[in-house]
Amino acid sequence: MDRHILVVNRWTNSFAEYHRYLDHTSDRVAYLTTPEGRAPLDAALAEDIRVLPDLSDTAEAVRHTAGLVAEHGPFTHVLALSEFDLELAAELRQRFGVPGRGPREVAAVRDKVVMKGLVEAAGLRVPAFRATPTAAEVRDFAARHGYPFVLKPRAGADSQGVHVVPDAGRLEELLDGAELGDAQCEEYVDGVLYQVDGVVAGGELLTLRSWRCGGSCLDFATGTAFSSVANDDRDFERRVTAFTERVCAALGITDDVFHLEVFRVEGRGDGAGDEIVFLEVGARAGGGQVRVVWDEVYGVDLVAASALVQIGDVPKTGVMDLDGPVAGYLMMPEPPVRPCVVDEVPSLVDRVPAMYGETLPPPGAVLSGTGGAVHTAGTFRFSAPSAELVEAAIRRTLELYRIAWHPLAGQPADDGPGTGRDVRDVLV
Repeated sequence: MDRHILVVNRWTNSFAEYHRYLDHTSDRVAYLTTPEGRAPLDAALAEDIRVLPDLSDTAEAVRHTAGLVAEHGPFTHVLALSEFDLELAAELRQRFGVPGRGPREVAAVRDKVVMKGLVEAAGLRVPAFRATPTAAEVRDFAARHGYPFVLKPRAGADSQGVHVVPDAGRLEELLDGAELGDAQCEEYVDGVLYQVDGVVAGGELLTLRSWRCGGSCLDFATGTAFSSVANDDRDFERRVTAFTERVCAALGITDDVFHLEVFRVEGRGDGAGDEIVFLEVGARAGGGQVRVVWDEVYGVDLVAASALVQIGDVPKTGVMDLDGPVAGYLMMPEPPVRPCVVDEVPSLVDRVPAMYGETLPPPGAVLSGTGGAVHTAGTFRFSAPSAELVEAAIRRTLELYRIAWHPLAGQPADDGPGTGRDVRDVLV
């Protein structure tokens, strides 16, 4: 097809095996990558690989891209699959005249203030929100909207830097010395969190499934188990599909894999049923175990689909069958004292009906509190004929789960060894 593709890569695992998604024999593929991301790349198939110490150094990335263009010719596509590289990819497209999403379009799926403004303008409900680059503006938001409220970065990810502010005392603690240039405040929405994952190509929604969450990503980051179960309620799936199509149209999500988060909240007392409220969306495959269970249960590789739709190909995906299997997953947080050393996590895969897979840290593994949703104290994957059965399996897993650990040498041992009983049941 004579496409010339520049891939911006920071991944270090199998997701960075781009030769599985892109035909390097019909397309020419060059890479900008971190030193750690170099290992999974197939050097024999790559046109060129340039290693950068830090992909956040835009000037260095532009310099290397200019060198690639001078040596190999202009690019037809710039591909970035990590959310943290979308801005760089947009800058490179603009600088080198490559078609695709530029800085303004990326802001619609990265800047949460811009994002919510566009979704609100499309007539969908969003939390009350405001850019708050100064402490005075944060305090003003609190005065107008009350407590609790959410303070977080405009372009953050993985719940990094997110705070639910319960009262004025905690607010002043957070504001003391805080850098607020990229901050925004938003209304705290009391509802059930749903994740919505799907693939859109040429503006057409190819496949979608919503997932009911037990807890939130912020809960997980602060020490609570997190679960997600595919929805099998036909009426809600119809409604959330229509909502998602309007979100995609409002934000210009036309050729992407997306990960949308919404709240399902009770009606406002006027006899109305529950309501869907937009939280945020990422123009990339979901994290946690989302990609794994989509592949294992539904046969859809979201990472491959993300690569293909961005270069103009249509991935093979089918419409979700709500009469088919219901997938789910559970992620266990790291122990309260970190870093710590894992002594044992007993297997549960043969003890819980509907559990088909697990990933456990081996004895001797060090959990440092920096692993996010990748290096956890255990992940478990489920498949059953109904959401009710998956939820029952998750509850049983929480009852049976145990982890034995000890603090890394030199760390305090105040909390002692932990077990699954330290983690509340995340299903409601």
